[in-house]
Amino acid sequence: MRATDSLRTLLSVQSLDRKLAELEERRDEIPRVKAEVSREITALEEERADREQVLEQVRLDRRRHEGELEMQQEHLARYERQLNDVKTNVAYSALLTEIQGTRRAIGELEDEILEEMERRETIEARIAEIDSELEQKRTDAADRLRELEEELGYVQREMAALESRRTEMVEDVEPALYRLYDRLRRGRRFPALVALR
Repeated sequence: MRATDSLRTLLSVQSLDRKLAELEERRDEIPRVKAEVSREITALEEERADREQVLEQVRLDRRRHEGELEMQQEHLARYERQLNDVKTNVAYSALLTEIQGTRRAIGELEDEILEEMERRETIEARIAEIDSELEQKRTDAADRLRELEEELGYVQREMAALESRRTEMVEDVEPALYRLYDRLRRGRRFPALVALR
């Protein structure tokens, strides 16, 4: 084969090499995109788990406060029953002070319970939003992952076909010329060979 024919063939090989490089970039990009799709879902799942933990803590706090409220209400009822049995003004005054302190504690506990109920409702609403987002993202992710798998299959088939064609073409090039081309291509990337007109 003449040198000009080998050079023309090498130009064709270089064209295939460029296409292969583009396909390699697409192939290498697919795992990154898959990871990004999965990362969004993981972030939402983590947020949901965090909200569930906070919700459970709010429930525990509310139960504890309700228990304390019940205890304070029992104290109040006992103090009010004792009012009829008190004989001295000092004891009566001390009992009224206890009743006022207990009522104040009851009011504070009721306020805390109401705040916890509001927090619970807010958290439950956010959890419902997250569940909805997760359902949508999982559906979208499944579709996107399927598309990426199809694209990966296409890219791999296309690369195999181009590499096969490239191998056939390289057989028609003088070995010394191909080694020179290959060394230039690996060292500088593209173009390693330029046609003169």
